[in-house]
Amino acid sequence: MGYNKIISYGNTLEVYEYERDIVRLVGRARRKHEITDDNVGLGVDGEGSLSDERSEEKMGKRADNARRASLAFRRIVSSNLGGSSALPILVTLTYKDNFTDLAGAYRHLTTFIQSLRYRYGKDFSYVLVPEFQKRGAVHFHALFWRLPEELLYTERETRALFRLWGHGFIFLKPTDGNERLAFYLAKYFTKAFLDPRLKNQKSYVSSRNIKRPLIQKGPFNIPFVLEEYGAIGEPVVDKKYNTKWLGEGRFRLFKINDIA
Repeated sequence: MGYNKIISYGNTLEVYEYERDIVRLVGRARRKHEITDDNVGLGVDGEGSLSDERSEEKMGKRADNARRASLAFRRIVSSNLGGSSALPILVTLTYKDNFTDLAGAYRHLTTFIQSLRYRYGKDFSYVLVPEFQKRGAVHFHALFWRLPEELLYTERETRALFRLWGHGFIFLKPTDGNERLAFYLAKYFTKAFLDPRLKNQKSYVSSRNIKRPLIQKGPFNIPFVLEEYGAIGEPVVDKKYNTKWLGEGRFRLFKINDIA
């Protein structure tokens, strides 16, 4: 039985199956032979001069790292969407002045979150990504769960959150909790991940009580696992591919709530 990996989040189940098991290596040998399940169907072999290959390899690794990080981020957001999850509020925090210091903006954000907890309790959760506007100013895109719903209708009159933020403007928008929100935030996450101004800074922040994907590594009895999760129908994605170290791989993605 080969190596398996199962990732479940929200109403999504990802199943990775490989022909062979992972060889346990350490140090440099491990890094040299390491694979990642998220490289499904990328096709990493290429041609060109040595200098071109090195340049392309560096750029390719950066882009691939961003893609993998974006996928992991989407899974986190999707873990909190759909099903019985509360509908999140889409929140944008901006600066009135041309404030470009991201570290300082994160400090302002910490104070804002502490003020929210003091006023509305600690039950809410959030995930948030930074972005630089064209003028260079920082602003934040966020999803908040379990903030009082009436804020959507009273903020324009009361300016309660505006005062708690205190550095510019705040915009609130109701959502339907659709998984598209994960792709919406991931767009800004990827942009932030690749932005050199975020070097040594976080590409996103989230509350400790945010739900996260459940990752399990095998080998497993895959038919039994699929039955346990209720994934008894056809997968949304079913893809086979070859890997260098583990032989043939298979990736399947199921939407549990969509299965009859």
